[in-house]
Amino acid sequence: MATLLKKWLPSRKGSSEIKTTTTLTSNINTTNNNEYAYDRSRFGHILNWDKFCLYIDGHPTLIISGEFHYWRIPDRARWSKILRKYRAAGLNCVRIYFHWGFHSSDDGVYNFEENKDVEYLLTLCEQLNLFVLAAPGPYICAETQAGGFPFWLVAKGTRVRNMWFTGFKKYDADFCEYERQWFQNILPIIARHQITSKSNGCVIGVQIENELFEKIKGFYSFGLPDEMRFLCKVAREEGITVPLFTNDPYETGSWIARTESNLKKGFFNNSFGLDLYGFDKYVVFVPASAPTAWNYNAEQDPKKWAPWKPEELIKGVDKLEKTVRGFGYDAAKSPLFIPELQGGWFNFYQLDHTFDDIYNYYGDHYTKLLYESALAQGVTISSIYMFYGGTNWGTIGDTDAYTSYDYSACIREYGYMSGRLRHLRLSNFFVRSFSDVFTKTERISKPTVSSLTDNANVINLQRKTIVDEEASGNQVLFTFLRNFSKDKRAQFQIGIEYIDLSREKIQIRLQCFLPYKDSFIALGNYTTITGLRLIMSTLPIYLRTFIPSNERKSGGDEIWIIPVNNLGELAFEGSIIVDGNIGPSVRNDKSACIVSFNGRPGYARIQKASNSNIEENGILYVLALDNDSIGTLHATFDEPHWAQSFERPHSHVHAPLFITWGTQYVFYDYPIRNIEIEFGEDEDAITILSPTKPYYNFQSEENSIYPLPFIYTKKLKPSHDQDTLIHPLLEGWRTRLTDFSDLEWQATDLSKSALEHFYISGHIIYRGQFAAKYSTNSGAMHVIINMRHRCSVFLNGHFAGGHTTYSKNLFFPGAKMGPDPFGSLGSKKYQLTEFAHPVGHTEPNELIIIVENWGLCRQAVVFNDAPNPRGILSARVTGLGRGNKVNWAVAGVDVRQLDTPFITTGFPDEHKRTGWTDYDGGILNYGVNPSDGIRWWSFRFRHPIEETHKSIVSAPLRLVLDGSFSAYILLNGTLIGYYHGNGDTPQHDFYLMDDLLSHSEDNKIVLMVYSWEDITKDQVKVDVRGWEIDDVHKTGNLVRIQNNRYFGNDKDDLTEAEKFELKSWTVWREKFSFSQ
Repeated sequence: MATLLKKWLPSRKGSSEIKTTTTLTSNINTTNNNEYAYDRSRFGHILNWDKFCLYIDGHPTLIISGEFHYWRIPDRARWSKILRKYRAAGLNCVRIYFHWGFHSSDDGVYNFEENKDVEYLLTLCEQLNLFVLAAPGPYICAETQAGGFPFWLVAKGTRVRNMWFTGFKKYDADFCEYERQWFQNILPIIARHQITSKSNGCVIGVQIENELFEKIKGFYSFGLPDEMRFLCKVAREEGITVPLFTNDPYETGSWIARTESNLKKGFFNNSFGLDLYGFDKYVVFVPASAPTAWNYNAEQDPKKWAPWKPEELIKGVDKLEKTVRGFGYDAAKSPLFIPELQGGWFNFYQLDHTFDDIYNYYGDHYTKLLYESALAQGVTISSIYMFYGGTNWGTIGDTDAYTSYDYSACIREYGYMSGRLRHLRLSNFFVRSFSDVFTKTERISKPTVSSLTDNANVINLQRKTIVDEEASGNQVLFTFLRNFSKDKRAQFQIGIEYIDLSREKIQIRLQCFLPYKDSFIALGNYTTITGLRLIMSTLPIYLRTFIPSNERKSGGDEIWIIPVNNLGELAFEGSIIVDGNIGPSVRNDKSACIVSFNGRPGYARIQKASNSNIEENGILYVLALDNDSIGTLHATFDEPHWAQSFERPHSHVHAPLFITWGTQYVFYDYPIRNIEIEFGEDEDAITILSPTKPYYNFQSEENSIYPLPFIYTKKLKPSHDQDTLIHPLLEGWRTRLTDFSDLEWQATDLSKSALEHFYISGHIIYRGQFAAKYSTNSGAMHVIINMRHRCSVFLNGHFAGGHTTYSKNLFFPGAKMGPDPFGSLGSKKYQLTEFAHPVGHTEPNELIIIVENWGLCRQAVVFNDAPNPRGILSARVTGLGRGNKVNWAVAGVDVRQLDTPFITTGFPDEHKRTGWTDYDGGILNYGVNPSDGIRWWSFRFRHPIEETHKSIVSAPLRLVLDGSFSAYILLNGTLIGYYHGNGDTPQHDFYLMDDLLSHSEDNKIVLMVYSWEDITKDQVKVDVRGWEIDDVHKTGNLVRIQNNRYFGNDKDDLTEAEKFELKSWTVWREKFSFSQ
């Protein structure tokens, strides 16, 4: 033990004097000269911060971000389409993990072309006016193989992530030099797009490492100061001038910057800090896939899952401001920053539930609820993980992730903007349209509001605006309402204390409607530009905008968007005049006028009673929208940085340029002033709210619901008949077998793992040959195999069996996370006697063992598990005669020879063009025979949307598989995923990426098929069809049809109800000019 400590203790200390990367004081213009610190004296006018928020070009700025993984989107043309939906959701930023292993298939080899072109990606973000939080690792986690480290690096045997073994670290200079190599290739690209490098730059921060503990439980010094210092040093050397940050796994106080005078020497107090302190926040976990060490008693049936408990969210979020500020030093002086805020959850192998079940578990409101709970704690920089999950195409996912990485995210894998996005968007619109008073707030220790309803848990907390000394204005109050009442009631009475005009302290009562597990931010103590003082609103106000003053009106008008709601109320100080078509009702409570509405869509006009001429004085318009309209509400904002960079006028920097509703997607292209929309069959008009009339074909005729001078409508009509978009026919079936004798075999003694052979993507194939000479003392011949993760065994062309070695539990054979220390465990014996050649046969017996690897573990948190062995760990044939030994050989695909190391099945003949024969009906007319070994099937289909229509209509497609067989799937030559119908993976529906498909030529799917059991043709289902989803509740979940009619190609035998359910999600596109 003494020897161990002697080796380990020196590695905990830095090799040189510890220096912080930043020193902050309350003065945001402070310059500091510490090593690797952000240079405020040079760049502070561009990017700065105080304890409340970032300042970009001098403007206090909320950062509302979503995670984006370009490497999970193989068709590069789709990057822009998805990022446009980020902006349409109200986001102004993306956080991007840059994947080292995706770009580097071999030592010193780097590829930044085509779907790896990150220069193009960052330029695209600039064009779309999205800030970027760049996270180049080197470690990224992200449920990807080796946590983003390249295969070749893990194979070198260095201490990856400086991990000596699980729970212990020791600085590895060789490993760090490889990290330098990655940084030298990726960081110059990022540096060219920094906000500090060019006027229209997008990168506002660079994350160093990922979820690296500095100390665990507050005392165990786990992270090495030198590993973080080294990476910061290289980042600065490679031209990174924006602030550096990292993300604590949760609030533990890791890597907080301290002044030199506050640094304490000693073993437990060595420290190193970055410019900004960030921490991740995951709160509620799916019962069957929670991140626990052991997963014995978890309920597997999603129908039996108990609802998530509000206490989980309360415990996880409601003390984070106190905790983080309590760390002191720069954690008390910088903005509260969550680089990863939970936006769903992932799913892994051998589970019964799908991402649709995960979506249902969290519900539509979860992300909005969590986000607003974080805002209540003063968080002003956050990024939703994931906002769009994407696909683990090829084999890019690790042992925690099969093909789909839908994540039940705001944008579903095939592009649908779910109800979760639509609700979160309302929060984004509120905070952005009130950003002038919301960005800098502080918590009120004694709130002015209370619940007057017994046992109601509806008030979270209250914050007030920080008013700068040189500025004037009220301290606006924000009351964070959140319904966690045990009786799940939705109607409440709220009491509000305020000081009236006579300086008397009084209380008024307001009604409030808020469903269980929902939330909103209530506005109070707010003065409109028309002079109205709002005491408080118990109606959600989702958007604020303004109509500028003109020659008739001196102050302009203000507009609020609210939902239809006949219970919530608006309390104003003093006398008011109200009219409109939503039945406004006014009651007096002391000196307050309280307004409510009748629960119908429409508008109201509110004005101070002292304003005698409604035409000359400003008006507050309140527009009530129904649920469908609220669900399609869009607002286009223009951040000052982008407006300034592209020389666009910007007066009200917090107000949207215009507002629309009626279509599920709206994007405004600033340079060409075009609006592009996507709408469904039931969306027949778009309404736009704008101070100026749109240029193209908008009508302003009398509208009975909103007969207002700033409201315009445009009728919409699908340009394509949806009945023709059901799904294509599968034609031109062909098949062939893998001939194992044609493979290039290398002799092996089984001492090397699959990683050492670099046969690490998909499968590695083993061949054991032995003479037909057997022991006379044994009645049976067996092979005993220990491997990771899934094997199929054949002797002389006969299937002998197969099994999976995989575990959700720590330290078990095939553990999905953590060390796999007991390599001798996990073996299985297969009987070979009946398949062996008879004694004396001249040809040797040929034993084929196909091993599928489900990915390298990702070296997460404290685990040293990326080097866990893959392929065969041991294999022994029993019952052989004396002197008869097995000659082993191995075959596969060396990933170092590929442009992308994750794009192979592992079979060298995967792209073979010869040996194919026609087979009418294909696998649907053949079934699956295990003794075929590997059988390849191909078929062709036409996209139901022709090339001439693809710009105006979109209907994403999926491949549907069912049956107890396995298949790797290649779409037009690209490996997009894999399927295991025996229950090893729960996925049956595979997204066929839009821009991997052709609209002008036949599309080709190749299936590499094998099985552990005989499958008749009636037990096999293969189909290509649209995404028939729940577009009513906006979940995006697939609609399931009973009795397998789901898979039918002929819709003529369906009932009318089934025809309705089977309607594919289809959107039509249109573009038009907004202004001349």
